[in-house]
Amino acid sequence: MAKSCNQKSKILYLEKMLNESAGGKPITMQEILSTLEEHGIRAERKSIYDDMETLREFGMEIQYKRGREGGYYLERSADPEIQQGKSVQEEKKTEATETVKTEVVKTVAPEIPVKGEKELKLLCRNSVKEKIFDTFGKDISCKAKGSDNFLVVVQTEPDEKFYGWLTSMGRTVHIVKPKKVAIAYRDYLKSIARDYKGIEK
Repeated sequence: MAKSCNQKSKILYLEKMLNESAGGKPITMQEILSTLEEHGIRAERKSIYDDMETLREFGMEIQYKRGREGGYYLERSADPEIQQGKSVQEEKKTEATETVKTEVVKTVAPEIPVKGEKELKLLCRNSVKEKIFDTFGKDISCKAKGSDNFLVVVQTEPDEKFYGWLTSMGRTVHIVKPKKVAIAYRDYLKSIARDYKGIEK
């Protein structure tokens, strides 16, 4: 398919749509494609996923919400003027509480990514393609990687349930991005290994 002359503007329109979604209704993939089409830009889902990954690397907090009214949206931090309204004493109390919570988490369990669905890129063996489709559905971005593997982009929450599923897949599925989630999964495996430390053969 020939690219339209406005392809270079695609990521700018995408950024504009995400900025307009901040604090409002999420935008669906179909709405993104339709809006781009109105501006004379034809795009495929995979190219949109790639553009979102680029915007994330640039620093945009793009999130995805599932459900009937779900879609992509931009998560913004609280208004600085509201934060300035806190008293010094309240800020110190909050900081002390968070410090204690952080120390407790570090002592009890490995760090787990922030709750909420994330866009994950997975490297999978061809032999488990049907299992991947059964788990995440067939409407996912999929690209061949060599003769034995393929890459998929999925939306899921990187929690202990996901890590348990990933463990059950053995060496057939690997987390490629985000790196933070891959590190958290590694720490999760280490925590399990520690539970069996000291067991004699």
